[in-house]
Amino acid sequence: MDAANKNGNKEEEKSHVRELSAEEVEVSPEGHLSREDMTDFQSWLDRALQSGQRVIVLNLEGVTTMSSSAIGKILHFKKSCDELGRRLVVRNCGPQMLQLLKMIKFDNLIRIE
Repeated sequence: MDAANKNGNKEEEKSHVRELSAEEVEVSPEGHLSREDMTDFQSWLDRALQSGQRVIVLNLEGVTTMSSSAIGKILHFKKSCDELGRRLVVRNCGPQMLQLLKMIKFDNLIRIE
């Protein structure tokens, strides 16, 4: 991979993780979160965790569908947050995504706003 592609990927990664405030950092994936996307998704989650902010916001506004791998990744990430004294919050779920998350009782484990 050449330097231009490396820089392009770095810029793309930055666009998915951004600081909202001194307390909050946001991860904003887009489209369908499939098993093939888990490497990038994990990278964004790791960046958010390393940021030092107390609250990590998972903004699902741009997510249309999510695989079971993505749901598992989020649950594992929640465990990491808990171990480090951080709080994971899910925001901006579309109606279909919210229905899915409630159907699998996701909202009993992770706060959805």
